[in-house]
Amino acid sequence: MLSFRKAFDLILENTPLLAIERCRLEDAAGRVLRQNVTADCPFPAFDRVMMDGFALKSADWQAGRRSFRISGSAPAGREQVVMTEESGTCVEVMTGAPCPLGADLIVPVEDVISIQSEGVRFTEQSEQVPGRFIHRAGSDASEGQVLLESGCMLGSREIGVAASCGITWLDVSCLPKIAVVATGDELVGVDQIPAAHQIRQSNGHSLAAALTRPGHRPSSVSVLSDEISDATPLIKKLLDENDWLILTGAVSKGSRDFVPLLLGELGCRLLFHGVAQRPGKPAGCWIGPGGQMIMALPGNPVSAVTGVHVFVLPALAVASGLIQPLQRHVLMEDRAQCMPEFTRHLPVTFTADGRAEPANTGNSGDFIGLLKSDGFVILPPRGNETNVYPYTPWL
Repeated sequence: MLSFRKAFDLILENTPLLAIERCRLEDAAGRVLRQNVTADCPFPAFDRVMMDGFALKSADWQAGRRSFRISGSAPAGREQVVMTEESGTCVEVMTGAPCPLGADLIVPVEDVISIQSEGVRFTEQSEQVPGRFIHRAGSDASEGQVLLESGCMLGSREIGVAASCGITWLDVSCLPKIAVVATGDELVGVDQIPAAHQIRQSNGHSLAAALTRPGHRPSSVSVLSDEISDATPLIKKLLDENDWLILTGAVSKGSRDFVPLLLGELGCRLLFHGVAQRPGKPAGCWIGPGGQMIMALPGNPVSAVTGVHVFVLPALAVASGLIQPLQRHVLMEDRAQCMPEFTRHLPVTFTADGRAEPANTGNSGDFIGLLKSDGFVILPPRGNETNVYPYTPWL
């Protein structure tokens, strides 16, 4: 039985990188970028007015002048206008317009006392300095500067930056083909009324939801009985059609836990089977004959959904080429929750002051109890305690 850290490292080391495909900008949200995006011009491309108001020469203002003749206007979307050389003049400007050539100060409309035919008058109390409310050309980024690096997730900010650079197509990671399989003779469909010895199939739907939220929607969710002869043709078919196969149930050491035997018969290479963790001790990982990643998780609902969060989602991020962000750590003062020789994935909730505390979630079969928690912390084996632990929210 491997330590959690060793098992975690093994699955990340053996996860293959997904191929690259071209994607239209409008379809790229949630995808992982596999190219650098550079600025095609300085940002902003011109000295940009940041407030509705009046552009003028700061020397006039510093000389004590507060009344100015309006010599013209500069709306947004128009070419840059040129200030007259005559002192005491100003140009009415709108937010987003190019700053008039020769002006180095924008006085906002809020500082106006009056506007009449002969000009505009500003309040005496207004404090103005050269360059105020002028967004200088190139102050955000220079032409050719890398703005988005390969490996970032394309969200609203990143899509906006790419659009501003004129990018209509992007190189992104291909979406992995994933199949989820729940096993168990006791399972019936969600739309069925279970008998006294049966339960509705929930694990497959729960795992599919956890995968879908970060963008890894499974291609199929199947249910199998505990008969290896029935399972063999479907598992073989799913391996042929998918990059990832995620199984829940039939992975322990019981007489009907057929998954390890079946995967061996199909030519899959074992990475690990059995992890020193709670919940999820029977978890295992195999590499399929075609390089497929196979994660087998226990059938207990809490063990299954925890296993997807701690093993599968980080591995899929690596497969996508995603630059891993720093994991959030939380303060937790109760050190007695650590277990000897086992890593513990402990569901937690948060106090009003932001500290994590154990949630009253019940045992590994109590999936309803998980609703009382916000996520879980990873506690190392006893003897390695601190008071700050990595935290993962439930998806």
